[in-house]
Amino acid sequence: MYQNFYRFKEKPFSLTPDPKFLYLSKQYQGALDHMLYGIKQREGFMVIAGDVGTGKTTLCRCLLDRLDKNVEVALILNPMLSDMDLLRNIVQDLRIKPLHATQAVGMIEDNTTGEEITIEFEPSSSSHNDLMHVDLTWINSASKKELIDTLNMFLLDQHEQEKSTVLIIDEAQNLSLDVMEQLRILSNLETEKEKLLQIIFVGQLELNEKLKLPTLKQLNQRISIRYEISPLTQEEANNYIAHRVLVAGAASQVSFTKSALKEIFKYSNGYPRLINLVCDRALLAGYNAQVDKVDRQHVQEAIRSLLGKENKGYFFKRFLKTQLPVIASLLFFLAGLAFFTLSRFEPEEINIAFSSAKVFQQTSPIHTPPAKARVETRKESMVAEPAPKAEEVKPVIIPTPALEQTSPNLIEPIATQENIGGNQQSATASITPANKLQKAPNNASPATAEKLKGNYRIQVYSLRTQAEADERIAKLTSAGFDTFWKKAVSAGQDWYIVYVGPFKDLNSAKINFKALKFSGRKPILLSVSTTG
Repeated sequence: MYQNFYRFKEKPFSLTPDPKFLYLSKQYQGALDHMLYGIKQREGFMVIAGDVGTGKTTLCRCLLDRLDKNVEVALILNPMLSDMDLLRNIVQDLRIKPLHATQAVGMIEDNTTGEEITIEFEPSSSSHNDLMHVDLTWINSASKKELIDTLNMFLLDQHEQEKSTVLIIDEAQNLSLDVMEQLRILSNLETEKEKLLQIIFVGQLELNEKLKLPTLKQLNQRISIRYEISPLTQEEANNYIAHRVLVAGAASQVSFTKSALKEIFKYSNGYPRLINLVCDRALLAGYNAQVDKVDRQHVQEAIRSLLGKENKGYFFKRFLKTQLPVIASLLFFLAGLAFFTLSRFEPEEINIAFSSAKVFQQTSPIHTPPAKARVETRKESMVAEPAPKAEEVKPVIIPTPALEQTSPNLIEPIATQENIGGNQQSATASITPANKLQKAPNNASPATAEKLKGNYRIQVYSLRTQAEADERIAKLTSAGFDTFWKKAVSAGQDWYIVYVGPFKDLNSAKINFKALKFSGRKPILLSVSTTG
């Protein structure tokens, strides 16, 4: 339909195995060279394997055109045969005459001796149809031994004339095991130095797996040349299309855009048969639009017509298949990068004043002072008067996510070791009565004085009753944490603050802090920095 419009001499993308349309890419040229080499060197078995639609049959036809007159070829296109049928097809394709091809036509008597002489002659070759009829009659009535003997004599005669005989079997993956064993026996027809028959298996990739079967071990070991045909690359597919358009009509001005070529390759994955199908339909779509340039839109229209209504979602599924993994990989990369970046920050590297203000943004619903006043009070509390003959102690709050709880967010001032267990003095400056946080040295949990000797501790809970504090301590202890509680007073309300620790080094404190955080709790990491 579109041939006259695009000035083609014939259809450029026909599915018939026409060897003149064969595009000799690097791998097709390699396959052809391997077969020609095997025939010239009289190798026994050769295997050419490739996936469905890679152009194996067209390659076989091209091989036949490349062979000279000294090579006799038998081409088997239907491998679904018995061993006897295979022998008959080989003998018929090679046009082998029977061993006894003469026939008696009369008797004469010698006048000198008186003996009877039988006159014989070969069948006349004047009538081709009669000869074929006789050959088929003989072939169909011959036994297996007669066929093999006749074939052997023919091969020896070919060898004496320095000629070769080649058997090519297409779709060889469909051969039965009995037939393949028969072919192995035929390969035994040889001289002391050379094989008389070269056998080429051309089939799909399943052929390689079939040859690995234990029953075909002997045959597999005799294969001397193997070659596998792969689909075309994007560049080879573009050259393939241009080659076929040029062969079909050099005067044609039709062309495919880059986007159209990419779309063809995405659909076909480089398989020549699929390329032919979609290009043929795309040219038809271009003809309907009366354009010389076939665009991506025409190719997509061609693909839809090939897939039918049952595959309407082809392009969407292809997008999900090709792009979704890329998007997911990008998201995972960004998430990993964010996690890696955050993990490099040390808690003490965060601005202390900012963190302190953030911690004191949450207060008790009872007597809640303004946020600004709380921040200022907290900043004032961080500057403590030095105790006599003691080092100056500054509380440091290592920032953590905001603590969401029903009780006020109490951060207990941290005292020096000299103040623990004796007459204690607050390490913080005096604050307003509404927010005043007092230590109760005589109301702490057992061994509190000993536990306060570390440099770091983690505040986990602020509770209203001692019973709640003891219960939480029991749970933390059962989970493997070293814990204690202290009593504090804020705005006239008693609070029991539950801690995990103490820890002498920051690394140990971080490990326990992360464990508490991953368990669903919202801890606050405190440190005591002492300066002389």
